[in-house]
Amino acid sequence: MLKSNRILFFVVAVLSAAMFFTNGCGKDVGTGKVTGVVTLNGAPLPNTTLNFATVDGQGLNSMGGTDSDGKYVLYYADGKTGAIPGKYKVTATNARPMEDIPESVPKKYLDFSTTDIEVEVKAGNNIIDVKLTSN
Repeated sequence: MLKSNRILFFVVAVLSAAMFFTNGCGKDVGTGKVTGVVTLNGAPLPNTTLNFATVDGQGLNSMGGTDSDGKYVLYYADGKTGAIPGKYKVTATNARPMEDIPESVPKKYLDFSTTDIEVEVKAGNNIIDVKLTSN
């Protein structure tokens, strides 16, 4: 009987810890759902990975990928949709070296130090279209 109580206590402790850490350390951080379309020179850009990194380097980054029509949805920790409200720099890439697919995103959008795309995510629904240009 004592052994089964220890096992039950252990299981409850592990599940409680898992819930605590997967829920942002027990507090609701409030997020904004982020969707949009990625274009290059006005044309939808399919199969592209986006990364939204916080401008101040604090907090969680968010990522998403475009479908065949250039539409995306952002995700952050543990596959949760959205992003924590704040300002972000946006990078994009669609190279797939393992599949011999070359990069078609202009070089300036590949790195946070060179991208000129900065956006703000607010609580609630956000439609943020990412417009890339070759110039």
